[in-house]
Amino acid sequence: MIVEVDQLLRSRTRPHAARLFLAALAAGEHTVINLTPRLLRRAVELDASFADLDLGYADAAVMATAERDRLPILTFDFGHFRATRPAHGFWQLVIDEHRYQRQLRR
Repeated sequence: MIVEVDQLLRSRTRPHAARLFLAALAAGEHTVINLTPRLLRRAVELDASFADLDLGYADAAVMATAERDRLPILTFDFGHFRATRPAHGFWQLVIDEHRYQRQLRR
């Protein structure tokens, strides 16, 4: 998922933000989570449940992990996270979609 976050930051913000993230990761400020077989099965299940959305591995893995640990999600892919939900409640997104859209229009 590090690759996904790096790509996300470089494409949606600035390369500097990606470098700051990687430096923070190297400094131990973030935890890298590896998918267990159970999380992988849940990701496959989520992808299959929402096959019409074509979630893909990255989004489904993020969803499975966020669902298990009740974590907030950093995404700009609002469509997938609006159209799905965890087993209980709703996804907690780090970025406010409406505020982000307003920034793009400026």
